[in-house]
Amino acid sequence: MEKAPVRNCALLTMKIVVSLFWVATAVGYSQNSPVPLRPIDEKRVAEIIPLLVDKPAGFGQPAHQREAWDQLMQSGAYDNFLKSMDNFVFPPFNEEDYFSLSNGTAPSSARGLNMMRNRAKGLAQVTWAECLENKGRYIKVIEEGLRDLINQKSWVSPRNDYEFKNYNGIEYSVELTTALYAHTISQTLYLLGHQLDPALRKEVIAEVYKRAFYPVLNKIKRQDNNRENRFLLMTNNYNHVCLAGVVGAALTLIEDKHERAVFTYIGEYYSQNGLVGFGDDGYCSEGIGYFNYGFGRFVQLRECIWQATEGKIDLYDNPKVRKIAWYPYKMEIAEGVYPTISDSGIGSLPDPLVMHYLNRSFQMGIDKYENTPLSGRTSDNRISVMAVFPNSASRKPFVPEKEKEDKQLRSFFDLSAVLIVRPPADSNCRLGAAMKGGDNKEHHNHNDVGAYTVALGTEIMAGDPGSIPYTADIFNEKYRYTYKTVGSYGHPVPLVAGIEQHAGKEARALILERNFSRQRDEISMDIASAYRVEELKQLERTMIYSRKGKGELSFTDRFVFADPQKFETAIITRCEWEKLSEHTFILKGRAERMKVTIHTGGAKYALRQEKIDEGGVPYNRIGICLDQPALTGEITINYQPI
Repeated sequence: MEKAPVRNCALLTMKIVVSLFWVATAVGYSQNSPVPLRPIDEKRVAEIIPLLVDKPAGFGQPAHQREAWDQLMQSGAYDNFLKSMDNFVFPPFNEEDYFSLSNGTAPSSARGLNMMRNRAKGLAQVTWAECLENKGRYIKVIEEGLRDLINQKSWVSPRNDYEFKNYNGIEYSVELTTALYAHTISQTLYLLGHQLDPALRKEVIAEVYKRAFYPVLNKIKRQDNNRENRFLLMTNNYNHVCLAGVVGAALTLIEDKHERAVFTYIGEYYSQNGLVGFGDDGYCSEGIGYFNYGFGRFVQLRECIWQATEGKIDLYDNPKVRKIAWYPYKMEIAEGVYPTISDSGIGSLPDPLVMHYLNRSFQMGIDKYENTPLSGRTSDNRISVMAVFPNSASRKPFVPEKEKEDKQLRSFFDLSAVLIVRPPADSNCRLGAAMKGGDNKEHHNHNDVGAYTVALGTEIMAGDPGSIPYTADIFNEKYRYTYKTVGSYGHPVPLVAGIEQHAGKEARALILERNFSRQRDEISMDIASAYRVEELKQLERTMIYSRKGKGELSFTDRFVFADPQKFETAIITRCEWEKLSEHTFILKGRAERMKVTIHTGGAKYALRQEKIDEGGVPYNRIGICLDQPALTGEITINYQPI
């Protein structure tokens, strides 16, 4: 239901109580400080109980309430999906896939993880098919699928089933896949509960308690430091993904109001930790892909609690959330072009359903997000159901907002030192870029202080290479930066005295100067702290971006050593390249061409190409290496569209 105007003291008191909760938790814990593990606050739980609706409910409406479902069915948006479901077979559990990482038959957990997530996807799809058709022909396979899932030995990703405690039934824990299973199963029971075997429903609910609810409650009760169920204290995507699944399942399934209030409190309190992982300027260090995953689930969690309390508890009552909501819009270099910072995959785009919801929620006024098709997606039965049924965002009108010129020309995350520059609309310039400062303790960080991305039209011509497939050791600090793509070697940043950037918060960019105008943007950063080189006294990187004509872009590194040392920087590109002269070569994209010119102030250098292939899309590293050790010097790389 939409929030009603305040008409009585009781409702006003409820809103004050909610607001005071956020004030109280902010005292002693800044937005950059995680909240600690602590016992359930029964006083806060008692305040939540009267705010909850009487009965548990999930997203959408049960399938027997046909008006909305019939409209979806008649829309035609699901015709192809329903045809594809004619020969549906529930995806089986495969032990070989589950153990493929631990027994060494696969380099990563992808086989096992994909197998498990496909089973959740299968349940979601067959639930969609039955809700749309309402013929009963999928009920048997849904019941068989539910029985299969509750008998599945583990709901935990093989990477995180430590000592296989879940698989062997020793102890259960919650992580990303558990949360996915719990909420997907709960939505199925909510949407089709009237058609499912009551005895089976009882068994399924008991299993969700055992696998998802009790492990979280026990973690809080024991106040332990074990790695299981650590998501409560994590400040990356893990926090919001797990909370959304567990709390969403609880608000969908649990009849007892006190129990639902406990899980509402858990979501309200611990979701603050996930927000800590974002910059206070709204920047998401994990990149677009993980923004979709992590903040997309925060959106889901917010809507679960909003609906369960009819808007009386709103996780958006936090000014930082609005800043985070603008992150994808501000990161776009050109239409559909985003830098692949951190563990973002090539071509990662904001989730259209999430962006539509944020656009309405915060009345951002962005046409392309408003015009996103909401129906037709069936890969999950959570946010895709939420999107096509009335929700807190759909009740708000779309209010177009006239974009300011400076918002069109650039986006600057001042606290995170990340700059996006764009050409003016209706100009001959089609060149855009991103430059990243930040630090090397960011979530999913690639030791990339000072890295950049160059885009021409809709093609990325040079810059950050993005993610590679996750291997067994890629998150182990001992091995993570042995991967060139994760370490600074595979990024367009210097190699100083033969040494790469180091990890850690102290490796960070300091903005020295910035000057922005309609025709020209310039920013300079001190990036010396990213290198543990005793002889290094100064290392500054300056980006100059011109919007005149077709545009022009340059990056200059200026260095000073205590005594002469080797110095090298690099161009990272997936384009073919052709040398034209001693200092000039051409980058050849799919359709775009760009001239690259190198200036070293007369110092001699060599170009050294290396093809890097670590399981992702291969790329070229073109090293620009000074021939002789130098005391001081500079290297400028200039990019010009042809």
